[in-house]
Amino acid sequence: MELSKNYIPTDVEIKWNAHWIEKGYFNSKPDDREPYTVVIPPPNVTGVLHMGHCLNNSIQDILVRRARMMGKNACWVPGTDHASIATEAKVVAMLRERGIAKSSLTRDEFLSYAWEWKEKYGGIILQQLRKLGCSLDWDRTSFTMDPDYYQSVIKVFNDLFAKGHIYRGKRMINWDVRAKTALSDEEVIYKEVQSKLYYIRYRIDTGSESHHEFITIATVRPETIMGDTAICVNPNDDRFKHLHGKFAFVPLINRRIPIIPDEYVEIDFGTGALKVTPAHDINDYQLGQKYQLEIIDTMNDDGTMSEAAQIFIGEDRFDVRKNIIPALEAAGNLVKIEDYTNQVGYSERTDAVVESRLSLQWWVSMKAISEPALKAVMDDEINFHPTKFKNLYRHWMENIKDWCISRQLWWGHRIPAYYLEDGSFVVAHSLDEAFEKFKIQKLLWKILSKMKIA
Repeated sequence: MELSKNYIPTDVEIKWNAHWIEKGYFNSKPDDREPYTVVIPPPNVTGVLHMGHCLNNSIQDILVRRARMMGKNACWVPGTDHASIATEAKVVAMLRERGIAKSSLTRDEFLSYAWEWKEKYGGIILQQLRKLGCSLDWDRTSFTMDPDYYQSVIKVFNDLFAKGHIYRGKRMINWDVRAKTALSDEEVIYKEVQSKLYYIRYRIDTGSESHHEFITIATVRPETIMGDTAICVNPNDDRFKHLHGKFAFVPLINRRIPIIPDEYVEIDFGTGALKVTPAHDINDYQLGQKYQLEIIDTMNDDGTMSEAAQIFIGEDRFDVRKNIIPALEAAGNLVKIEDYTNQVGYSERTDAVVESRLSLQWWVSMKAISEPALKAVMDDEINFHPTKFKNLYRHWMENIKDWCISRQLWWGHRIPAYYLEDGSFVVAHSLDEAFEKFKIQKLLWKILSKMKIA
């Protein structure tokens, strides 16, 4: 046979990859050898592999093959991730192309399309990994929604809930208006964008119809002024000391709101006066909690204005941003507009601008859980290479926030909480166990009510 002067990868790689798999060279079973196990960071079933996957998996393959040549029992476990938000967004887009709206489907109907997507693209991804020549133990191929994985998720959720590490609470969350779901902080990508800074004046309540006085605030989000419930100024700012304890009126809707002194406000930023909108900004929410301000959610799940906004009801938030400016100008409330560069959060999966919202969600209390992980690194049980990342890791873990784990989606693992019509709930491994817990709960209520009567 004549040897080609050129390397033809399609001939060579397909032949040898098929030989490796046929002979089971990558299969692994526990024995007396030193184990060397790697679980693949499972690629999302949202399309096909990209160059990042090629680099990532090549590095893993090198490490696994090296361990295998050193006589270790090397096991590289393959699999794919269901990727709830990303996959649901792709399925919704696919349905849109077919002229089908998600809202017209039942959960089961939608899930049938989602499984169709998973079988198509999950299969493509696994075939691509084979073509890369990855020395994975293909007999161990898993999917993060396989029955055994599902049971593990339910077990861990119940365990963490019983230990008090998981709770349900109303807190500020990142809201994806396109996917209509909550996001964790890690699913928000911040981008530098060119915006406008709008200077808007609020009329002070002087108690006189003839004497008018104003305070000007600067905002990049004029569409949220309908949710303002206070104006905040620095107590050391001489310009506003005469306004402490007074009230102002929200432009266009004339809601009367207090002017509050608080050192949170930076004197030299903007105008030195801050509009406080507790329902639509995490920092404003904290101020709202501190001063027991009213929380007015002026936005619907899809990013349109709600009934609480009073004006521009049903219009998209960015259309309102444009339309409210002429209205403010006509009312004499617009002072000026400047170009402004700022950081805006985008959904990692849908690329929609993220909204901060007050919402009832499920959370993992991270402080107690993270402490052993921090200790292991600080005590050098686990080492970072390069070592400079040790301090970065410490900073991250010492400042970790509670993790929002609930999503308002149909695709993915479901939180094992079971609800009654009155809003009460139990967390259980199964529906049968939930019924038993409700019975016990009902019995306890009866006993307690009798004790109170007695």
